[in-house]
Amino acid sequence: MPSTPLWAIFPFLGYLLLIALVPILFGHFWESNRNKLIVALVVSSPVFVYLFAAPHGGELLGRTSCDYLSFMALLAALFTISGGICLHGALVGSPFVNTAFLAVGAVLGSVVGTTGASVLLIRPLLRANARRVYSTHVVVFFIFIVSNGAGLLTPLGDPPLFLGFLRGVPFTWTFRLLPQWALVNGALLAIFAAIDAFQFARERRRTVPRRTTTPAPASLETTGPLRVEGGLNLLWLAGMVAFVFLIGSCGEHGLGDGYLRAAVQISGTLGFALLSFKTTAARVHEINRFSWAPILEVAAVFVGVFITMVPAMSFLAERGSTLGITKPWQFFWASGALSSVLDNAPTYLTFASLATGVAGGAGGAALSPENLGALAAHPIGREPLTAISCGAVFMGAVTYMGNGPNFMVKAIAEQHRVRMPSFFGYTLWSFAILVPIFGIVSHVFF
Repeated sequence: MPSTPLWAIFPFLGYLLLIALVPILFGHFWESNRNKLIVALVVSSPVFVYLFAAPHGGELLGRTSCDYLSFMALLAALFTISGGICLHGALVGSPFVNTAFLAVGAVLGSVVGTTGASVLLIRPLLRANARRVYSTHVVVFFIFIVSNGAGLLTPLGDPPLFLGFLRGVPFTWTFRLLPQWALVNGALLAIFAAIDAFQFARERRRTVPRRTTTPAPASLETTGPLRVEGGLNLLWLAGMVAFVFLIGSCGEHGLGDGYLRAAVQISGTLGFALLSFKTTAARVHEINRFSWAPILEVAAVFVGVFITMVPAMSFLAERGSTLGITKPWQFFWASGALSSVLDNAPTYLTFASLATGVAGGAGGAALSPENLGALAAHPIGREPLTAISCGAVFMGAVTYMGNGPNFMVKAIAEQHRVRMPSFFGYTLWSFAILVPIFGIVSHVFF
């Protein structure tokens, strides 16, 4: 029998609505990370009361706290390590160079995460196109590919998949999403190459005053052969990837599936972040304009997300088979639609919880949103989880709000004097280019 009351999901829905609307209506208020944290705690307070009064509520809150800390530790480590790598030398933003840059990002995003790849690649790409007159499309497609679509192949790639990994989905399970990844990113690269070639030829035919760019830091070399500074961070990055894989694959056998495993995972990832920060020269951080502000913002916002989603996930798991979303294509579009206007990480968990209810209601062993590994192995549940993974990752690119790196890349581009589309202008780009591609994905795979 369902035990989670309907009212218990309202804080979650209300908080997601606040995340979407407050930055638009009260932008100055939302700039403060302290204000974000206050809003998160105020909205979460009814859930705290409910969980402490409910049977096993404290246990659920403890598990969610471990998920939150593991999630933030990974993001912080990827952000720190990527922020310690700088590319020096001359790059000219020709269509070939730009397309190759995005192709590299499409692969790198699944290795260092969409956040890490975005931080690592956006500034060199902007410098390469600093003398281009028409470069808005370069950043828009960067968000489409590097900040979103690139992250589908591993749990390190995008926060939704990492949350699934924390709840038992095997590290290598996402390799089965290679066909969807190849279709979306291949189509986007082909469309970008055509648009960029047209814009490049247009610039060469017309004499247009060149855009004034933000002066480069004095220590940045913009001439000569390409070289990487901060290369030691590549070692820390490889070590962290191996560590996360090892913990995910073998940690349950040696450490159990509880707090000890979470503590080791958190300590290890933060250890690599500390090694990176201590061994990176200060001038590299200065060139990359490295600061902790983006990570602190994510940490403040996601406190509320992780707390309020606990009863919402239980509610969906209990009633999943009665809500009408039962087929993979429905999960793809429903999870994607919500991911496009809200953050895609809680959206993934919400619909994965719904899928456990649907698959459990179809017969077989009972499934739990606390163990999505069982859903990934379930003969009925694996297809909805595939659709949810694709929808949450891909459609995070539909609006600026869909994924954390979107706003970050937009802000960095505007610092470099690139005129970025407004919220609705960017959405027009995404609807014109992304939605038809997603329609093909839905038809072919789901």
